[in-house]
Amino acid sequence: MDVDRASVGTAYRALWIAVAFDLLAAAPLHLHDALPRTMTLAYVAFTPSSRAIFGPAFRLFPLPFPVPGPIALAGGGFVVTALAGVFDAIWHTLFGLDETGWSFPHSTLGAGIFVTFVGIAACRWALRGVRPIGLGSEIVFGLLLVATAGERFTGPIGSNLSPAVLELVSRIPVLAAEPAFQHTVRIELAYALDRMNPLFVPLEAVSAGMALVLARSFVTRTPVFVALTAVSTWMTKLIPFLVPGLVLALGARSATRTVYALAGVGFVITTAIIWRGTPGGALVGVLLFPVGAWLGRLIWSVVERPTRAGVLAFVTLAGITYPALTGAVDLALRARVP
Repeated sequence: MDVDRASVGTAYRALWIAVAFDLLAAAPLHLHDALPRTMTLAYVAFTPSSRAIFGPAFRLFPLPFPVPGPIALAGGGFVVTALAGVFDAIWHTLFGLDETGWSFPHSTLGAGIFVTFVGIAACRWALRGVRPIGLGSEIVFGLLLVATAGERFTGPIGSNLSPAVLELVSRIPVLAAEPAFQHTVRIELAYALDRMNPLFVPLEAVSAGMALVLARSFVTRTPVFVALTAVSTWMTKLIPFLVPGLVLALGARSATRTVYALAGVGFVITTAIIWRGTPGGALVGVLLFPVGAWLGRLIWSVVERPTRAGVLAFVTLAGITYPALTGAVDLALRARVP
């Protein structure tokens, strides 16, 4: 394929700039960085020679020109992330500040970051023909995929380590004086929204199955993949991604469903041992890990071939529908705990 080397270089640099701003914007205290990252890829989208490098394009309202699928996917994540800020103000006005991590705006923020990183990975994947994916790209993009997908479905059950930690945090003087925060803690304690909850292992199994498929699809170097699962295990405070990572490393990169099932068994058993999972929860987790892997393959098909229908479906379901469901759960829980 004949390409303009200058345009490839410009697109490649813009992509890495967007990644840098994404890393900053992923922290709630740095949401203002969403504008620079949006403008970075917007520059690519508005430059015909640059956007042509990212593959087939399609029309998206209200833009006056076709947008390449990977750019549209990343842009959809930017829009969801921005909407989270709007919804946050409305949500707090209507329902107060006593919210769990499942509240609609918080869940939308996490979903927006996830969709954005999947879109950014799709942009890098689209450039592989003109700019082969090197070691640095595998490390950065692989880690971003695991980090954003690895706890996608656990919400506060995954972020809260134990009831003891919740009680300890609630006694910090500045937080002890906050009625809204104390109500949130009462909700989380009343419904055991921590890793000791029987639902943690099944929900984490779905997340892990999805995350490992996405990371293994992007990362071709087996040692890098194993290292990423080890780093993710440490970053998530002992969610044992390394165990299925080692199992998958023994097979081919395009591992069979049987290999993923074995990886799931290893992951679920280890997770249940570490976090006191119940036998029933472990059994459900073994059944759900392949469901997560199926979701991962479905999402990766959008990364490889980001059609208009696929992009819109993924952004809508992952970015809006799922947060709406968790938001309903959040409202139900806060209404039941005084």
